[in-house]
Amino acid sequence: MTRAPLRRTATALTALTAALSLTACGVFGGGSADEADAGDGVITFWHYYGDPHGVPLEAMLERYTEETGVEVEPRFIPFEDFSRTLQQQAAAGGLPDVALVNAYETGQLAGAGIIEDLSAYADEWGEQDAYYEAGWETGQVDGATYGIPHLADDYALYYNEDALAAAGVEVPTTWDEMETAAAAIAESGAASYGLAVSGIEGAEGATGILLRTLAAGGDLADFGGGAGTAALESFQRMTASGGLSEGFLTWNEDDAMAAFTNGEAAMAINSASAVNVVRENAPDLAWNVAPLPADATEATFLSAENLAIGAGSGDADAAWDLIEWMQQPSVLEEYLPERNKLPARSDVPGAVTDPVRAVFADQLENAWAPTGETALHSTEALTIVQQALQAVISGTATPADAAAEAQAAIDEAMGR
Repeated sequence: MTRAPLRRTATALTALTAALSLTACGVFGGGSADEADAGDGVITFWHYYGDPHGVPLEAMLERYTEETGVEVEPRFIPFEDFSRTLQQQAAAGGLPDVALVNAYETGQLAGAGIIEDLSAYADEWGEQDAYYEAGWETGQVDGATYGIPHLADDYALYYNEDALAAAGVEVPTTWDEMETAAAAIAESGAASYGLAVSGIEGAEGATGILLRTLAAGGDLADFGGGAGTAALESFQRMTASGGLSEGFLTWNEDDAMAAFTNGEAAMAINSASAVNVVRENAPDLAWNVAPLPADATEATFLSAENLAIGAGSGDADAAWDLIEWMQQPSVLEEYLPERNKLPARSDVPGAVTDPVRAVFADQLENAWAPTGETALHSTEALTIVQQALQAVISGTATPADAAAEAQAAIDEAMGR
C-alpha cells in the first residue's frame, strides 16, 4: 500500500539499529564461503514483497531461469521480520545470495558485514551513469558500492479536476499558490478541505513536512534553519485556513488517499504507488497528477530499494549475473508496469508509457534521498520532524522554536 516507503524505512532501521551492537562482538561475519552455500548452482533470493507485489518479481525470476537455465530460489520474508532474519542468518553463515533491501538500510547492512562490496562488479559493468544520482548514492558506502538500485518511487500532487474548477483555482505550482488554492477550495465548498497528506505520529507522518522543507532548500540534516521554519509556518497557515484538516495528524498515507478518492479532499500528496489505488477506488473521478509545488527549489522524496549480495555467498558471480540481468532496460520495461513502480535508471522509457506515471518519473531528476549519516539516522530524524509539526499544529510551540528544538534533537541523534 502507499504508506510503505516511509513506514517501512522506519520499522526496518529501528530493528536493524537494535542489533548493530552485535557487530562489535564479532557475531556478524557473514560466514565464510565454506560455511555458506558453496556454489551449488542455485541462487537464493530473499525479498519482502507479499501478494500482490511478489507475483511480478517471482515471475521475473522464473523468466531468468527459463532464459539462462540457472535456478533461482526465492524466499518471501514478511517485512517486519526481514532485517531480524538477515541478522540471525549472518550469525549462522546462511545469508542469501541476493537480498532485496530497503535502500536506506544499505549503509547499516554494509557496516554490519551482512552484504558484500560490489565495487569490482559495478566498475566492470560500467552502468553507473545510467542511474538517477540520488538512487545510485543510496548504494554507496565510504566510496564503495554495496547496493544496486532495483526500482524507484517518489511523490507528486494528485488533484481533482472538477473540484479545482468549481473553486476557480488552478493547479498550484508553488507552495504560496498551494496555500491559496487549499483555502479557496475549503471556503467554496468544492471539497471539505483542499489538501490531504499524512501527518500521523512517527516517521510516516513527516512526509509532507519533509517535502515542504526540501522545496524551501533544507533537508533532514538541516531542518532548524529557515527551510524548516518556513515549512512549519506553511502547514500552520493551511490548517488555520481550513485548507488542511487538523485531522491529518492522525492520517497515514492510505487515509490521505481515501480522503482524496472519496471527494473529501481536492488534492493529495502521495507516491506513484497510489496511482492504481485511485483508479481502482474512484474509477469515475476526474483527476490527474502534477509535479510537487516549488519554493526555493523543485524537489521530491525518493523511495527506493537496492539489490545486494549476502556476505559469504558461495555464488557471488552467479548472484551478480542475476542482478545485472534484472537491471537490463528490456527486462525492466516488462517488469515495472506490473510492479506499479518507476525505473531507478533513466534509460528505460518503455517502463513509463503511462502519462500519469511519467509525471512521477520526470521528477526523479529532482529526487532527494538521505545518504551517509543522515540515512543511518533517518528514522529518528523523521520522527523528530513529525513531533515538531505536531507541536506547531497543536499550538504548543512556534514554528521557529519547534524547528530549532528539532534541529537540536536531530544533531544529538546523529552524534553531532
